[in-house]
Amino acid sequence: MIHALKKYDVLREIVDRCNTVVIERIQENQLREANIALESFNNGGKRLRPILLVLSAKTPDGGGLHDIDDALIQLAGAVELVHLATLFHDDVIDQVDSRRAKLSARLKYGNYASVLSGDFALAEALDLVQKSGVSGAMPEFIRTLRTLVRGESLETTHKFDYALNDAQYYEIISEKSASLFALSCKVGALASRTEYIDALGHFGWNLGMAFQMIDDLDDMLDNPQQSYDCDLRNGYIALPMIRVLGTLKDGHRDRLVRIIQSGDFGPENERYIVGLCMEFGAFTQTHQTIDRHLERAAEALTRFAASPAKDLLVGVVGDLRAYANQQVENFAGFARRVAG
Repeated sequence: MIHALKKYDVLREIVDRCNTVVIERIQENQLREANIALESFNNGGKRLRPILLVLSAKTPDGGGLHDIDDALIQLAGAVELVHLATLFHDDVIDQVDSRRAKLSARLKYGNYASVLSGDFALAEALDLVQKSGVSGAMPEFIRTLRTLVRGESLETTHKFDYALNDAQYYEIISEKSASLFALSCKVGALASRTEYIDALGHFGWNLGMAFQMIDDLDDMLDNPQQSYDCDLRNGYIALPMIRVLGTLKDGHRDRLVRIIQSGDFGPENERYIVGLCMEFGAFTQTHQTIDRHLERAAEALTRFAASPAKDLLVGVVGDLRAYANQQVENFAGFARRVAG
């Protein structure tokens, strides 16, 4: 999904340093949960949030990316540990069997161990924040952790909620996803003592909103995006489904609700759902909403002079826009194959 971050060797160095900090922190512990956390961390990931943190620290002054101090790397590690913790907890809540093409910790070690591994990751994250010595970072992390819990609670409350509306959906993804993107950018700005903390937080939040809507499109059904991770089966209603459920009447709506409740997402039912979304313009409307958030993210960067860091942030926005375009085409292509 993200190609812009592969353009600079220096970013690989930043990721390597972030990985080293996290691994060293985890390996200082002998708990079983530490070993589980290390195994899951080593399974990979884009490390997008730590990179956003570093780029946000370097964008305002227009400097290079070669002089990254240890405090910034510690904060980057802390953000990635928070993200890791949310994955452990999400896997238990959603009863996920695989994560990054490997068995989930929940399935491999049990729910109890998975929850404790997430708690362990959170504790280590806060310890890294304290060790960074960056003034104001700890309150931002604590505030975001509270927001993440609230967002997860909201999402769980609204599982299989066929009356879910746009505003409720936006609140959920804002709190459980976009808040961590905003934290990454704000804390990076805090570390560089810039006056652009709010502007970069605004950039991160809009980027996170778009990112989560794109992710929800990926995971809505098994086959159209070939993700084979069907959120509808778990009762999570993404924006296209909100639009369709709000439009359908009587028997048609009842049929759709029955499909979701039964968990029967075989080819015929997936074709029916995609057809409804195409018919009522739900994918197009969702695409437009994603694009508005990406436009606002891009706007937030216009106040900064050109620099390697800013160019990479602009590249991330462009990559997400291109991927959203591809998703819509994938759904349209799926509908065409079905019609043929």
